[in-house]
Amino acid sequence: MIKVIQLATALTILSLATSCSLPKIIVLHDPLSAEEHIKLAGIYDSQGKTGLAREQYRFAVKQAPENGRAWSLLGDVAYREKDYAEAEKAYGKARDLDPANGDMLNNLAWVYVQQDKKLSKAQNLVMQALELTPDHRPYYLDTLGVIQLKFGKIPDAITSLLEATETIPRSQPDLLAEAYQHLADAYHAAGDSLAADNALERLRQLKPVTPKEPVLQP
Repeated sequence: MIKVIQLATALTILSLATSCSLPKIIVLHDPLSAEEHIKLAGIYDSQGKTGLAREQYRFAVKQAPENGRAWSLLGDVAYREKDYAEAEKAYGKARDLDPANGDMLNNLAWVYVQQDKKLSKAQNLVMQALELTPDHRPYYLDTLGVIQLKFGKIPDAITSLLEATETIPRSQPDLLAEAYQHLADAYHAAGDSLAADNALERLRQLKPVTPKEPVLQP
């Protein structure tokens, strides 16, 4: 069996020093910088090799733990692989390094929503995001609406999600479809099946959707 050692990893090699000696582990210095690991991860990710991309992002944050972008990208990949625990940790680190970044606050909130935990904290994070990055209000309102729905605040959820569906750019059909699905859920919770069906019809008119990305940076 051949074990392939990936480019740019923190390599270890097994060396037989003498014919009678035990194997000796030699740790080699990682030749790539954190930014080079990030670039390599991006290549892997573009090829659909998310596992390899994730590994490279891990190398990047290990080498440069102060690199908020690396933490954010690691969170994105972990989220797509439904590893919410690692996504939560990565987005939390990114938020700590850049507390004024509304997207990181929203992303962390959304990961909490996916795990159905810390919903009060998630709501506070989204409210902060709305103040810090008003240009991304439509996306944050989608997150807020889902949180409000989980709290049983159905009228508030409908209000938030209506605005989200009305203001998310049509050039982002995947995110818009996600918001329409959430709006339909809110109408169903309100017992308004007609409005829910209308929201679902709007969703069907959009192109097929791909899994929602947590990072909302046009």
